[in-house]
Amino acid sequence: MKRSVFLLSLVLLFAGNLGAQNDDFGVWTSVGATKNLFAGLEASVEGEVRTRDDVGAIDRWSGTVGLSYKVCNFLKVGGDYVFIRYNHVRRGWETGHRYNLYATGSYTWKVFTLSLRERYQHTYKRGVPGTDTSANPADIFRSRLQLAYDIKNSAFKPYASMELFHRLNDPQNNGLDKIRYTLGTEYKLNERSTFNVYYRYETVRDDDPNLHILGIGYAIKL
Repeated sequence: MKRSVFLLSLVLLFAGNLGAQNDDFGVWTSVGATKNLFAGLEASVEGEVRTRDDVGAIDRWSGTVGLSYKVCNFLKVGGDYVFIRYNHVRRGWETGHRYNLYATGSYTWKVFTLSLRERYQHTYKRGVPGTDTSANPADIFRSRLQLAYDIKNSAFKPYASMELFHRLNDPQNNGLDKIRYTLGTEYKLNERSTFNVYYRYETVRDDDPNLHILGIGYAIKL
């Protein structure tokens, strides 16, 4: 229990000391719900708001609906649709439509769970033409490796992950686009409700600033 409280305090401390950095800082908040439709099949909805410019501006807000199916104990597949409103730095607010397909494999050993999620992401921005330097729609392949620690007799479940983003149809240069490193913990309020708090560092290959993120999420099982 003491280690869990220490981890949570460390996440919040990192996020709170980022004002002195040259990189940008934002807060990501989300609320979601899931419901089992029948054995193995689950429906989900989620709303999210992201900020940027050291929490001085809304970066985007979005709504997601999805379905997932647990093929067996170690494999889950799924897909979702995301409606996104982007606040572009120069062009202002834009509308995006995103479609994701993914598969997640996991292996549990005692109190540790190692998982690998592979995701194909297709995003179209309405009214934004593709150019020689920017594809629209844009296709991304994402790979996330995560290790979670299920502490005995504790509501906390710490985890750490790394996610790689690869561009698939970039007009200039396909390949690695950005990397996300995440350290956080889930906190189980009861059998149905869970909070998620994390610190995330995102590096990008272009001229955009690297991003420090404090994430706070709430999920409920209906």
